Amino acid sequence: MIDLIGAILERGGPVLWLLVVLSLAVVATGLERFWWWSTVGSEFRLHRYRRDGGGPQLDRWRQILSEEGHAMAFTVIERDLRRGVSFLGFVVGAAPMLGILGTVLGLAKALGALGAKGTGTSQASLDRLISAGLAEAMLTTAAGLAIALVALVLRHWLHARVREAGGVLNCEVERLSPKLEPTPDP
Repeated sequence: MIDLIGAILERGGPVLWLLVVLSLAVVATGLERFWWWSTVGSEFRLHRYRRDGGGPQLDRWRQILSEEGHAMAFTVIERDLRRGVSFLGFVVGAAPMLGILGTVLGLAKALGALGAKGTGTSQASLDRLISAGLAEAMLTTAAGLAIALVALVLRHWLHARVREAGGVLNCEVERLSPKLEPTPDP
């Protein structure tokens, strides 16, 4: 199995290595965000808020809200809620571009091998060079698209969590805001 992975990485060229590093960063971001939303961030989930009324994170946010106002409270909590979303957005755009770069480099390698025809190189050797270039082109394209799709799914999942938390925070702001007293008519 390890030999197969090594052969694929070797055939994919240098761009595939960049894509592997990018994919590891996406997986690490996804695992960290899943852990955060399963533990600390779970108190911003609507069902838990309705059941428990929050937890330590929400209490901290309430304190900032009462001491420093809405803008500061939302700024402080937004950093935690949105962590990783921008990076995943970057990956959604960058991974396919890296895949296309690998495609161009692989095709250039294949076309370079075709240009070597008639220079005393055997047909079998030319066939290997052409197939290596085409393999690099296809592997990097597929890897770039697959990584972008995984990052896109994670990004949408995070956006859904952030929207839900925003709803909880808005409910809390409404609950904590002083009720407006009706003004008597003059």
